[in-house]
Amino acid sequence: MTFIGAISIAALSAPAYATTVEPLLSVDEAMSLLAHTHSTTCNHWQNAPLALKEQMLSGGRTDSLRTSAASSSAVGRSVVADGFADGQVSTPASTGANATGTQVVFLDFDSATTGTYSRTYKENADGTGADITEVFDEHIYTQEERDYIQQRYQADYAGFDYQFVTEAPAEGTYSTVFFNANMPGEGAAAGPAGIEFADGGVPTSILFGIADAIDFRNLDRGENANVDGNAWAILAEFGIFEARLGMEATPENIALATTIQSAQTGAHELGHIVGLRHYDAWGPIGQGLPTTGTPPDGAFLPTYTGPRNGDETTLHLMGSGFSAGLTLADSVVTDRFFSERSAIKLAFNEQGQVVAETDQDHSWFDTAQEVRLEILDVPNTILQGDYSIHSNEHLVTSAISIEGSISEIEQLDFYAFEGKEGDIFNLEVISLVDWNNEDFFDPILYIFDEAMNMIMYSDDEFESPDSFIFDFILDYTGIFYAVVSGFDYTGTGFDEWSLGNYQLFVSRTSVVSAPAAALLLAMGFGVLVRSRRKKFAN
Repeated sequence: MTFIGAISIAALSAPAYATTVEPLLSVDEAMSLLAHTHSTTCNHWQNAPLALKEQMLSGGRTDSLRTSAASSSAVGRSVVADGFADGQVSTPASTGANATGTQVVFLDFDSATTGTYSRTYKENADGTGADITEVFDEHIYTQEERDYIQQRYQADYAGFDYQFVTEAPAEGTYSTVFFNANMPGEGAAAGPAGIEFADGGVPTSILFGIADAIDFRNLDRGENANVDGNAWAILAEFGIFEARLGMEATPENIALATTIQSAQTGAHELGHIVGLRHYDAWGPIGQGLPTTGTPPDGAFLPTYTGPRNGDETTLHLMGSGFSAGLTLADSVVTDRFFSERSAIKLAFNEQGQVVAETDQDHSWFDTAQEVRLEILDVPNTILQGDYSIHSNEHLVTSAISIEGSISEIEQLDFYAFEGKEGDIFNLEVISLVDWNNEDFFDPILYIFDEAMNMIMYSDDEFESPDSFIFDFILDYTGIFYAVVSGFDYTGTGFDEWSLGNYQLFVSRTSVVSAPAAALLLAMGFGVLVRSRRKKFAN
């Protein structure tokens, strides 16, 4: 999906995201680019749907950001000793009014379950004829199925501070996942899940789950989600069940598919509630976009030109059809798990540190705010792949989030980071896709090397106007600069989108061999200790 916003740079051949790269622009050329003023004549603006422009102007976030089409303590330590001076003042990542302690999740199998649900469409495909209302039976979860789903949640979130219950807590703040929430007014405020029909009675879309919010840092422990796995029973009537899953559409198999779908989609939607994105499924980390070819290169601004070696993406819980190329069956036939990117964010919610943008001038290289990444203890969630328990390589991780704001047109916020050759950096400017940020805007992110050459930039990631530079592999040891700016909407009628607040989330991952990891452990550092969750025995 293409969103509005950004500097017009169509003529520039730029790697949006890349591994090792050559300098793209000199500092003078880059500053000329940064000072460019956008207008309604630019292609990126003109290609945005009118409804989307109106929604953005009114301050609304798009529904596409909230939906899913698919849907022992382990540690990782940084091996880089940052040279920046001590004295960095930081606060815990989870600092919301109710963002402390264990995240409690109530699995509500009953309150949205009425036994049936309905869908209405016109008799004929051209929209003519009588209204046809079909009534379908809802799946009633057995105790064994409820236990299985609860166990799957516990396995997926093992190593993090989560508690899953099947009775509503008598007190305290908790999130709820509503099952069979497929009709308006049921379950979470996000809206109903379920299958939709076009006129003529042909199923056209399936929304297995939907979350109230994408809550970066999990500041609100009371957000909810809806889940509905009943589509498999309907697809069986169209012959799709057997074709996609390769098994007979018996009542037992349909119940099994519905239950597994509900478990995996529920874990996915809970991931959104605590701040995870669809692109957190891309993996293994450091390998760029999925090998599936989804999302397309042109979904990014600028067009993506980096590697597509993410051959483990479809194994990961946060993937979807649009973001990762998942098939309709992937949430049933594959026991999916959280990727490295997801594990880093989940760990950051509990252990991470946040620093504030300095009040001092940091609008140029020589005044850039020096930011030190903080060590993270990251539980391993990888059941299979490059960094699984059987791998000879391990990951060590550190991260930081910076709270900042763009308050003037053409303002540039410079931040300096240190790294070692081979370090993998991921940088996100999160503004629109942060449900806690009421003053959001359209950010742009630039990366400069220590010689002040711009080597890459991101205007819009593929789902929103926020910026995401992923799997940037540093090809030297030293300093690089991240620069946050805002797109200039002056004269477009969307002026309010030029200024606002942001979080700059930066993570660094290093790959070390198993012997080196053991040495780090002996030195008092942690390494990723692998733990395999139990699989449900059918």
